[in-house]
Amino acid sequence: MSFRTNFMNGVKLSLILAGLAAVSSPAFALEQPADKGTGYLAVEARETAPESRELLQIFSPAINHREAKVTGGKGGTRLLTFTTDFILNGRAVRKFNQGLLQRGVNVYGAAYYGDFSWDRTVIDAAITMTRPVAGVPDTIEISEGIARDPQTNLPLMPLSVSINDLTIPLKEDFGKTWKRVAIIPAVEPVAPEPKTGRFPGSKVRAVLQNDGERRQVVYAVKGDLKAVEQFFDTKLKELHRTVIVAGDADSTPSPAEVFGIKTSAQVIVLSGYSYIDKKLVYTEVTLRHASDPNLSPYVEIEVAEN
Repeated sequence: MSFRTNFMNGVKLSLILAGLAAVSSPAFALEQPADKGTGYLAVEARETAPESRELLQIFSPAINHREAKVTGGKGGTRLLTFTTDFILNGRAVRKFNQGLLQRGVNVYGAAYYGDFSWDRTVIDAAITMTRPVAGVPDTIEISEGIARDPQTNLPLMPLSVSINDLTIPLKEDFGKTWKRVAIIPAVEPVAPEPKTGRFPGSKVRAVLQNDGERRQVVYAVKGDLKAVEQFFDTKLKELHRTVIVAGDADSTPSPAEVFGIKTSAQVIVLSGYSYIDKKLVYTEVTLRHASDPNLSPYVEIEVAEN
């Protein structure tokens, strides 16, 4: 083969490689229109839809993943799937949930270990996101995200884990539609005063029952859980012969509903009992302190007595 033939073949190979490099470069392809005589067609870069990008921004920081995708589901729902380079176990799922919780995203309900199914529902589950309201004290906004079965309206499994895939079914408007919730109300509903007295600074949120047999009132206060516990422990011991305390301020959070939001929380129940005129008299105080950073400055106090 002559020197001229080798030289021409080398030139052709260089041109081919240059063309392939240009086609495979998204930046170059976006800058070069197809009608400029470049000899190849411009390639459009594949972009994530805005609504999918928003979901990924919410969830992706909580897990190391190789791939993330959002696909459409039933009734306008979205299916978010993360694929990892490692096998997902219970510890990895707990770490994922904790990472979300630190950012105000609450996953309430157990994970299902197996392939995701649109037909797999549970009785009770929730995915919510909270955020503070600028300029409005003691008020937050929540966005509810759990996808539901269109036939039964039951929530789908909030998390499905299959080997190295983590799947989350979500409402289409999650992170877009928000509901405002006042933690400490500006105007209190009329309520009976409990025998224990109120914790200083607390305000009535709701009266659940107030009749001749039972009084049940929910309060909210911005304060320290230990201080609230010590206050009611002292008051109950002044009122009752027997006082039982379940839980403490250092206990591990567990699933609970706090201020109407399903999240994880420390729950303490203080119960006082006495017999007066052969009748059992009781006072039960339930304290709930949520782990969500937008709820954690507050304590929910529920007092039930007869």
